[in-house]
Amino acid sequence: MSGRNCAALLVFSAVAVVAGSGEAAASGFALREQSGSLLGQAFAGENAYAADPSIIFFNPAGMSALDGTRVSVGASFIFPNIEFNNDGSTTALGPNILGTDEGGDIGENALVPSVYAMTSFGDFRIGIGVNSPFGLSTEYEDGSIPRFAALDSSLRTINVNPVVSYQVAPWLALGVGAQIQRTDARLTNAAFFGPPGEGNVELQADDVGYGFTAGALITPRAGTQIGIGFRSSVNHTLDGDVKINPPVGGSVKLDASADLDTPESLGVSLSQQVTDRLSLSGTVEWTNWSRFDELRVEFDTPGRPDSVTEEQWNDTYFFSLGADYKLTDKFTVRGGVAYDQSPVSDKFRTARLPDEDRYWIAIGGTYAVTDAISIDAGYTHIFVKNASVNEGFNVTPDGTVTGTLHGDYDEGIDIFGIQVNIRI
Repeated sequence: MSGRNCAALLVFSAVAVVAGSGEAAASGFALREQSGSLLGQAFAGENAYAADPSIIFFNPAGMSALDGTRVSVGASFIFPNIEFNNDGSTTALGPNILGTDEGGDIGENALVPSVYAMTSFGDFRIGIGVNSPFGLSTEYEDGSIPRFAALDSSLRTINVNPVVSYQVAPWLALGVGAQIQRTDARLTNAAFFGPPGEGNVELQADDVGYGFTAGALITPRAGTQIGIGFRSSVNHTLDGDVKINPPVGGSVKLDASADLDTPESLGVSLSQQVTDRLSLSGTVEWTNWSRFDELRVEFDTPGRPDSVTEEQWNDTYFFSLGADYKLTDKFTVRGGVAYDQSPVSDKFRTARLPDEDRYWIAIGGTYAVTDAISIDAGYTHIFVKNASVNEGFNVTPDGTVTGTLHGDYDEGIDIFGIQVNIRI
């Protein structure tokens, strides 16, 4: 690798580390929005469609379909709309304490950046991706009905993913990589302190965890590519503190921790060149969300019981189909549809993440500015099924007064993505 190529890799990797601190509302709390080109076809073919270095996130072996030194810099702009509709929520103190404010739109707009770089020498490719594979951000108004179940919920990740691939045979490439992942979490909810009124309880914690990625790219014949991509679970022990903030007097801070295991995922994709201008793609992906069975906060204070929220999430599948068509030598258009299962069942849905099954429709395109520079743009609208909630919660900090949040959510999401690809 030349000194110039090394410098390019380091510069863009450093930029990614700085940029990768965004947060987002997501399906489950995973973020699929890691590629500007694939966004425009609903991530159909994500493990096999090796158009640019963003394939690193989905399948490190996909780098073997690319040559030279390349960099992709992208960002997805996510605009969720999530509104709660109350239907009989109450507490042991009566419904009046909750008020009538349903909270408006709790979805937080988000920027999800990503950067990928790779270079080749012989049958080997090395690369790096820096992105945010998991995120969550919802925010209720202080006086809203769900405030005792949730106010602010924020999960941010930065993932550094160095990878290598090798062309084992003309029809087979293999790839592996490491995950170095930092996670920051912040959860708040309102609490009733008796005659003084309402305050809040706040958890802040963070951790760095490690995992790996692996993949294969199979080319049984010219124009046909089959990709298999695997991302491992990353175990986090989030260490931090819980602050109990009454409306008057000083705050009380308690050391606390919570375990969080991100789910592993396995995806299989097909990309088929039909004509010189048209290609079709598809993906099936499984995610092991059943790892997330509860949210347990453990306190270092002797005698204080754990705070436990039962989750009982289910494993999910993601299905997508897409196509791209080369209109001219410089301009390619694409589109796709997808079905994205939610891991959350009606029985265990919570105000922090009122998720439901999703249906995607996407359009996008690529414009070749020069032989060395291209720009991808994509748009996706996600239709989300109405999500019902029937969640028990604590009104007072010690849990002696309880309540039930009962209602449903209207949801929809718009995503815009852009990516610049440079061949150095």
